[in-house]
Amino acid sequence: MAWYVIHTGTESPPRPESCLPSPYTDYNPAPVFTRWQWESPAERGLTSSPGAPLDDTNILVWLDGKKRIAADKMTLAIAADWNTLAPKLSDLLKQENFSLRSASMPVAYLEEDWGQALLSHRPEVAASLAEKFITPKLWQAQQAGYITPKEVEHKTNRAISQHLLWLTPQELIKQPELQKEISFTEARKTYSVGDTKRTTYLKIMDASAVFGEPKVALFLTTCVLSPNPNYSYLKAIENRIDYWKNFNLLGPGLRPLQSYLSDKFVLEESIKPITTYLKENNLQSELASEVMAWVKKAPLAETAPERQPGETTSSDTISMVTITLKDLLSDTDDSREIKEYKELPDGNSLFATQRYDRQQQNYVSELYITGPGNPQHATQLWQGKSLSGLTLVHQGEKAWFNTSPGQWFELNIPTRKIATLALNEETGVTSWFSDANGNPITFSTDYSDEGKGCLIFRRIDPRISPPENSLFRTCRNHFASGNSIQPVLISTPGYFWLEDSNGLVKLNSETGRAELSYTVPFRSPADIGSRRIDLSADNITRHTPYPLGSSEAHWIALHYQHQSPLQHDMNAWRMGTYFIDSLSGKWRFSAELNNADSIDATARSAHGRFYAQAGCGKLAGSGITADIWDVASATKIASLRRLRYCGLKNMAFNWQGNTLILVFYDRLIRVKLPDNRQDAATAEAIPAESKS
Repeated sequence: MAWYVIHTGTESPPRPESCLPSPYTDYNPAPVFTRWQWESPAERGLTSSPGAPLDDTNILVWLDGKKRIAADKMTLAIAADWNTLAPKLSDLLKQENFSLRSASMPVAYLEEDWGQALLSHRPEVAASLAEKFITPKLWQAQQAGYITPKEVEHKTNRAISQHLLWLTPQELIKQPELQKEISFTEARKTYSVGDTKRTTYLKIMDASAVFGEPKVALFLTTCVLSPNPNYSYLKAIENRIDYWKNFNLLGPGLRPLQSYLSDKFVLEESIKPITTYLKENNLQSELASEVMAWVKKAPLAETAPERQPGETTSSDTISMVTITLKDLLSDTDDSREIKEYKELPDGNSLFATQRYDRQQQNYVSELYITGPGNPQHATQLWQGKSLSGLTLVHQGEKAWFNTSPGQWFELNIPTRKIATLALNEETGVTSWFSDANGNPITFSTDYSDEGKGCLIFRRIDPRISPPENSLFRTCRNHFASGNSIQPVLISTPGYFWLEDSNGLVKLNSETGRAELSYTVPFRSPADIGSRRIDLSADNITRHTPYPLGSSEAHWIALHYQHQSPLQHDMNAWRMGTYFIDSLSGKWRFSAELNNADSIDATARSAHGRFYAQAGCGKLAGSGITADIWDVASATKIASLRRLRYCGLKNMAFNWQGNTLILVFYDRLIRVKLPDNRQDAATAEAIPAESKS
């Protein structure tokens, strides 16, 4: 509720927004409390401390089932008619020496929490707002091909059911049903008890327009000023000296020592005359910490996977071989580490290292290739100051890499010849993905007047410069959360798949039109009530590899990050992958990565039979966990642990489809699958990997 300052003489007690609230230290954010009780001074242990602040009154506390939390404010919804109850309450407040102010305002000027409550109790208003402010914009986006008809329906229904349509007053005031005036009365009372000064702020409002039936809302808080027991003139002087010592252009590093402390509480003495009157007149009321308690939330549609994951019961065993950098390069010292790694079609590999040259006093990058069938023999192909962005293109026949001056090179793998590439300086390797022919594609935001902040897709070809290499432009990002759009690494002829906050979408690779979309299970925690513009259900999981997919096995793997159910453990996460059927959009199963709170690398075998994911647990000693899944049977066939170390660089299946390679900075671990498990590459299907 908005507050207006009421001055009485020369008194200047703190305003409610400047009075510090009692912090809910164990909650972020604090829940909406509806269970409560009054707590006496004795229950707070103040009987042995006469003269302590608030030793003379009960305070309101919230109950969460395990502990009690001091309330900093309260809201009361009373089942009564405004014209009958308001005069009675005003008389009571005057008798209690409150200063009163009465006014009115249009319904459109209600704050957002009250607006959401109104929309939840009056769905006809929500439908009217959606029809006027949401549907036309979504329909235009559908006509332009940015979103699908299914997304228009989903976003509209979600906006109505989750009450996300409370707009600015300037927009809402145009609605006839929101022009109605609602009455309210604000009151304030300042008084002293011992060494404390207490200012109670109270507001009562006609809430019938919100609930669609007679209702009066009451909001109350009390600011309590009490002497700071740690304050003295000497301490204040010392604090002021420290204050200026720590002062900088970004602001002071210390807070000035205050002689008085301010807190918010709900005191029984402040509300008791009103609650007594309500009880005597048999008026029903509900008490809660926030207005959101009266928002009738329609539960979001819950989905369930088609099957539960399992673990193999086969007696087949896997074997592991470790190859260190010293095995590959005999002159390796402690400064050399692996930076990039790619498996190649002939059973060999391409990798880049960086080492410190003590003679030249700088770092040197080198590119090596191993011999086919001989992973422990490496030949140097290139040396320079730095190397990054090693990427296979054209179905593994060539590789591109970037050097420190921004120069790109192309390696012809069969001939081992290296040529200079003339790529656009703005090309960013991190956003590359490939079309069905292995040609690299990228997209970026076009901030030009013509681009209007939309996404432009380009084919990365050294023979073609912008704008001739442009494929299409789509403004789909205007209907998704922030920078949430990322490519799905899947080769589907004629189409590109994207993941964003709305789920999955398939774009026509020639026109850019959204032709198919799927909603997906929740992937990342979000305050969905705050998503008003894009109307998304949740968001992509940040800081994870691009999602992989298989057009042959018809699945797409999306990462999820859910907070641990352990109470108050804000840093614990459950990480894993949802497997979504690319033909039907159904959720096949979930693959959780236990003992890890990040996903650092993923890999897919050529035809999508196997999927691997690996991540690190931040707890000391937890190390790396890597799981290998048989996707068709939803079976985990192996789980690998490397304790006390989190140095995973990359991960890849070989082209023969029988070995997973885990790449660390100083070694390779080759995990050989059982003989009956193999997924060899063909001309139509090659393995893929992704890393964060």
